[in-house]
Amino acid sequence: MKRIIITAAFFLYGNALFSQAADSSDCLLYHRGKFSYTDSAGNLVIVDRKKKYQYEKNQVTNVKTQSRIKWISACSYELTLVSTNSKSLRKNKYSTTTTIISKPLGEAGYEYTCNCKDPAVAKFTGLMKKIKK
Repeated sequence: MKRIIITAAFFLYGNALFSQAADSSDCLLYHRGKFSYTDSAGNLVIVDRKKKYQYEKNQVTNVKTQSRIKWISACSYELTLVSTNSKSLRKNKYSTTTTIISKPLGEAGYEYTCNCKDPAVAKFTGLMKKIKK
């Protein structure tokens, strides 16, 4: 009986490691490309992610931002605000936000969790949709 329990625990542990690795490789799809998401105010934001930078444009307010993106792991990244045309956001210049891809959805996009500095949206969860070319 003890042998069965140990074997089952080993199998479940190995299965968890394998599934985690598969999820990590699934996130590589999101390192570059065009995406869209809805911000906390309900506005559509278009994202263009290239190499080390992420460019965003709010379709309602016309606020544009440029952030440096640093991939911490395959499924998590930090965004550091570099420039913006919004006077109110300029006070956050060089601030860093950590984002974790919580659920890869393939070509449809991914669900994410953001640890934001703003207390109103300290832990924000959303959906980043991949835009097909």
